[in-house]
Amino acid sequence: MRILKIILLLILCINSFYCKKDIAQVSLFDENNPMFVIGSDKENVDELGIYDVISLYYVDTKNNVYIGDIVETRIDKFSSDGNYLFSIGRKGQGPGEFEGIPAFAVNSEGFLYTTSIRKKFMIFGPKGVFLEEIDFPDEFEKDYKENIKIDYNDNIYVLFSSSQKGYRLVKFDKKMTNYSIIHTDDKRNRLDYTAASVLPLLIPDFNFDKENNVYITDTVDYSIYVYSSNGELKRIFKKDFNRNKITEHDLIFNVGEKIVDLSFQANYIFKDLKGGNRFLPSVFGININNDKVLVWTSNQDKDFKYIIDIYDLNFNYIGSGSYYNFLPRNMLTTMNNIFYVPNIAPDNLEIKEKIGRLSLFNIPYKLLAYEITMN
Repeated sequence: MRILKIILLLILCINSFYCKKDIAQVSLFDENNPMFVIGSDKENVDELGIYDVISLYYVDTKNNVYIGDIVETRIDKFSSDGNYLFSIGRKGQGPGEFEGIPAFAVNSEGFLYTTSIRKKFMIFGPKGVFLEEIDFPDEFEKDYKENIKIDYNDNIYVLFSSSQKGYRLVKFDKKMTNYSIIHTDDKRNRLDYTAASVLPLLIPDFNFDKENNVYITDTVDYSIYVYSSNGELKRIFKKDFNRNKITEHDLIFNVGEKIVDLSFQANYIFKDLKGGNRFLPSVFGININNDKVLVWTSNQDKDFKYIIDIYDLNFNYIGSGSYYNFLPRNMLTTMNNIFYVPNIAPDNLEIKEKIGRLSLFNIPYKLLAYEITMN
């Protein structure tokens, strides 16, 4: 009997060891050793690549980096090792000009596509020369153009939103002549509430694996939809997750060093929050690096880093990691085993304790590139 107890105890210890191993934190990269940095400290005002804020950027399949400069109203292109190459577009309201920095993406040949505020696609050549404008299909002309990405076959995906139809992910071919609706999400309606001008939009995120399967997150629940490159739904991965309601605390934002408290408007705002709009997204971002899927959750650790669940491409759980991000929109990118990270960090944890999860920690003005280690 005593021997049996010892055996059972050994089994429990072994199981405990492997369980702990399964949930161990995974280090994504060496935070102290970036490969290169784009953007500089603001004291060096004469240096090229000074950004007041980096909020929109794109990394193509060759690891060239494109940063939207919202002050100069142009898009700057950098090589795969972080050297400046040239700029694209300029401020204005005509063809090839930007009223503001729209969402943009770049294909494998270096052609840049924007979702122009002018309600047209604008296309620039590999050298940054404006080529043409293409009208959006009538079905989407009045929709908001939330995001644009390009898969490994140069098909173009645009995320649209409207008050009537929610979010729709639409696939266009290379010539922009044919399109198909891949995914719809009506859990979170853009104009359901007058608080839209106060609360940041909480939109789906999407990404591709090397087989050009499309992964898109749910705006409310912990669900990932996976579509083939032909638009066939291959699987829905779901996980039990406690949904977090948006609270008054989330109406306290930081703007630079200043804290803006809108919680006094809570009664006015919350009466208009209905359905899915009452909740933070359980999942707000997805990155795919080779054979790993990184799912950003709205849970945070003690340092306010967001918890990242890591899976293989079949959604077998590998472990978890954490890092800083921006809950309303995933601001981190992976490409060819490199993680691109804006310098989001809580310079003052006491300030972060006072603001909600919808707020940035700081205004990012640099982009750092790290080799992914997954240790």
